[in-house]
Amino acid sequence: MAESSAEQEPEPVVRDEQTAEQAAALAKKWHLVRPAAIAILAISAAALVVLLALYLRSYGAFDAAPDSPQIGLAILLGALALMALAVIVFRPERGSLRALVSTSAAWSAALLLAVIAAWLAIATFERQDHWHGAPMLSQADVDAYLAAHVPAGVEPILIPTGVLLKSLEFLNGDNVQVTGYAWQRFGPEIPDDLIRGLVLAEGTRDPFKQTEAYRYEKDGIETVGWYFETVLRQPFEYAEFPFDEQDVWLRLWSRDFAASTVLVPDFASYTLIDPKALPGLEKEFVYSGWTPIYSGFTLSVQPYTTTFGIGTADARIALPEMYFNLIVDRNFIGPFFEHFVFALAVAILLFGLMALTTDDEALKARFQLTTAGVLGASSGLLFAVILKHNQLRNSVGSNGVSYIELIPIILYGVIVVVVVNAIVLASPFKLKVVHRRSNLVPVLAYWPTLLGLLLIATLIVFFRP
Repeated sequence: MAESSAEQEPEPVVRDEQTAEQAAALAKKWHLVRPAAIAILAISAAALVVLLALYLRSYGAFDAAPDSPQIGLAILLGALALMALAVIVFRPERGSLRALVSTSAAWSAALLLAVIAAWLAIATFERQDHWHGAPMLSQADVDAYLAAHVPAGVEPILIPTGVLLKSLEFLNGDNVQVTGYAWQRFGPEIPDDLIRGLVLAEGTRDPFKQTEAYRYEKDGIETVGWYFETVLRQPFEYAEFPFDEQDVWLRLWSRDFAASTVLVPDFASYTLIDPKALPGLEKEFVYSGWTPIYSGFTLSVQPYTTTFGIGTADARIALPEMYFNLIVDRNFIGPFFEHFVFALAVAILLFGLMALTTDDEALKARFQLTTAGVLGASSGLLFAVILKHNQLRNSVGSNGVSYIELIPIILYGVIVVVVVNAIVLASPFKLKVVHRRSNLVPVLAYWPTLLGLLLIATLIVFFRP
């Protein structure tokens, strides 16, 4: 009786079942796949070598312009070359399950390596392109800038001014709290009736309120220092979060609006003015998830549409304004593990649902996964992704769409595809690409498609022209 029962049990259908005739027919039908892969490999590899050679010739090093379109194109060519090599090695045109699975895994690995290479290029190399204004590294830079931007016949009052930041804390997406010291040197050429003091132009809390910390006079030069604490409201850009860099700047005005004053960096008060040496920054600075890259002074001429009530508009003279810039780079490890690991777990669960979805009755009985079960599990994952996405939006505080938000957006699409795939398999209508070999094609295409979308999004955000 036991043997009879065993004989009556249905044999599970394996997705790799195909006859020798079918394999031969497939090989004949797809006989151009291997030559095409060889051609793609040769072209992409040659283009990659030429591109890298031209890049080195132009920039001298790979880290000279890490976010340039050439680096993005090189990463894409490398991924195409590896994918073509996988086709040549594993021969998926023969149709065997082993070859198809190996090719899918190799393509996924190639695309994953390309994404990681892009992330490393973004995170490793520093980009000194966020200065607000023209950097001033010496008195010669200041003299040249003033000569080019101060109208002829105007003799501005130059006041050497310095800054030392003590702390910095991002309160939300647009507000940052800073504390520190600022000072000015007043020589004998400064008029006695000039109003002493500073204005923190972007300050939303007490921009005029600074506490005098010290007063010092030597050789006829009076130095006055103030302690300040304020909240700056600035238009930070989070499109590249969590690989973003931000410029926190202090725009410094003289309190005497009526005088033709120009604040200039007090270079004599700093032992080093090289931006990489972080002049004007407390060495025991607490950054709370940020790494300082550069700091320094800049000058910029800002166009105003008002005279602030002093004189007439046609007589107004636009003079340079001084900024103290602190360029900080976000420590991406925390946000990376918080959001990418969650996305990876959801993607793996969705892949499991798709892999267990089949129209074969024997496999259905073994997996015990129905269309309703797929719909219920996908709904739970969708709810989790929505909650995580809302949490991300609240933490970033950006009005636009940041890079990391592309991950939940892609997952939304994947969830819809998994549900539609289950419905199509259960419907009486036969869609060849889905029903062929019990849902094998969507399963094999899952990871290459998901990683390919992530790679394309990364290249567009960080390496577009």
